[in-house]
Amino acid sequence: MALTLVEMDDEDFARRRGPMVTGYAEAISTARGLSVPEAEAESERDIADRLPRGAATRGQLLRKAVVDDAEVGWIWISLPSSTMPEMAWISDIEVDTGHRTRGHGAAIITAVEAELVELGVPRLGLNVFGDNPTAARLYTRLGFEVTARQLARSLADVPAAPGIELVPMADYESRIETLFADYARDLVEEQGIWHGEAEERAGRRLAELLPHGRGTEGMILRTVLAKGEPVGWLWAAMPAPPRPGMGWLHNLDIDEPFRSRGYGAGAIAAVEAELVHRGVRSLGLNVHGANDRARKLYERLGYELLAQQMAKDLPAL
Repeated sequence: MALTLVEMDDEDFARRRGPMVTGYAEAISTARGLSVPEAEAESERDIADRLPRGAATRGQLLRKAVVDDAEVGWIWISLPSSTMPEMAWISDIEVDTGHRTRGHGAAIITAVEAELVELGVPRLGLNVFGDNPTAARLYTRLGFEVTARQLARSLADVPAAPGIELVPMADYESRIETLFADYARDLVEEQGIWHGEAEERAGRRLAELLPHGRGTEGMILRTVLAKGEPVGWLWAAMPAPPRPGMGWLHNLDIDEPFRSRGYGAGAIAAVEAELVHRGVRSLGLNVHGANDRARKLYERLGYELLAQQMAKDLPAL
């Protein structure tokens, strides 16, 4: 008998909620540099915020998967919203122990895709954590493509950065304006957001991250010097929510005339050393899915996959 999806009721949700919180806490503990109690508290807050009415929460689809009258797993879909107006999101999916390795995961996703197509949803995305390569391979087989990756490494062994110096940023306004204009363009291209809304969202994001500009507490904004000459810039941050156990590299840009000279690797080593001096013990960063050059650089420097986001277009009716 084929797998079917059935709406969760209150009893189904109550039964699934505890394992949902526990599973998410286990996943984000490493990915966000959280202690186990911190991860459990964050997981509880997140699910309470996003599912205040349980299975009846507006904009959320919670379905249990049934084969031959036996429940084999479940899926939680967040429908398109103001955050992602053209994309639904697989917030969670689980095949129950005892029913795995039978193709149920693929069948659940295929079934929910059909439901989303009926609703007119044009695109579906998801997050898969780095310690779950089996799931990543499944999603690839189902046509999902990587849109972004998060990488991180311990700063216990930081290499030297000969010839590279980081100094307070001299051209903050022009660099940040360019960066967030690029961010708005990415929102238009990747999420189908109207350009006016994308620019507004980019502005809000800038205000959230840098409310006091270059003087924002916890932000490290530096011009990169190579043998005394400006060759680019970087932006890093001290640990803060949602990753209180991890510093974060928001951006690194070596100017076009100075690329392929090792300055990027040197700048990373220099900011790692600064973070170690400030007591930070790990550093994370984001890489665009199509930026294989940057990904390979970070992997050579010892960065490992924390998580990746994937997406696929759904057919129109």
